[in-house]
Amino acid sequence: MMIGSMSTKNIVLFGETGAGKSSVVNLMAGKEIATTSPSTERCTMYWKKYPITFDGHNYNVFDTMGLEEPQLKIEEYLDAIVNARSLIMKLKHEGGIDLLLFCVRAGGRFTSAIQNHYRLFYEWLCEKKFPIVLVLTGLENELNMEDRWPKCKVIFDRYNIVVDGHACITAANKLDGRHRQLYEESRRLVRSLVKEHTHDRRDGTSKGDERWKEGDGLKGSDSWFGRIILRHRRALNTRSATFLIKRCGMPPEAARYLTKIR
Repeated sequence: MMIGSMSTKNIVLFGETGAGKSSVVNLMAGKEIATTSPSTERCTMYWKKYPITFDGHNYNVFDTMGLEEPQLKIEEYLDAIVNARSLIMKLKHEGGIDLLLFCVRAGGRFTSAIQNHYRLFYEWLCEKKFPIVLVLTGLENELNMEDRWPKCKVIFDRYNIVVDGHACITAANKLDGRHRQLYEESRRLVRSLVKEHTHDRRDGTSKGDERWKEGDGLKGSDSWFGRIILRHRRALNTRSATFLIKRCGMPPEAARYLTKIR
């Protein structure tokens, strides 16, 4: 049975642990379907699929595991990358990917983990072939949630994190008064963002499908991985490992292991 169909859009949700990914799933769904936990606990191992329907459209939202080091042991880190790659390849063959949803928690300093997640998922695993939007969470104490965006955009631009759209929200449920109003507003913002970059595209096509077709000349389920590695292996394996370590923040042991795969 196929994961997706022509009428069902596939969304891959990614970001570091504690960014509120599962809460965003519940926000979009309008009910509690994903398990949430404190930021110090890891409740999403590998990935989980959540079918969601709103505004007359069907979506499959895939909540993925955060790829943090040193929180993960090297074996877990490699396993998480392999599972993320398996999900992307599975979706490629069973309906495609319509949207990447990058979840970042506002507040505090900008961490390297945020940049590394973006590079690993968007640049490395997906080769920039799918539309990507940003959901900035944790803004329940703001008078106007969108006011946070200009300051954050300066930081994202500085670190070359480019997205096709954004929403500034709170995914904190079960709060009273004004917070409840912000939560309901956040649901509207996220749903509108998703519709805009999937069903409401002006040309009536999936940007992800168009970008992916650019690489259809390569055959085999591992073509994307082989192309990435070979692109750098031609300049020596050590430079390949350096690329993964410096560009994607990958642990040296993991980078050396991946560049030795034939």
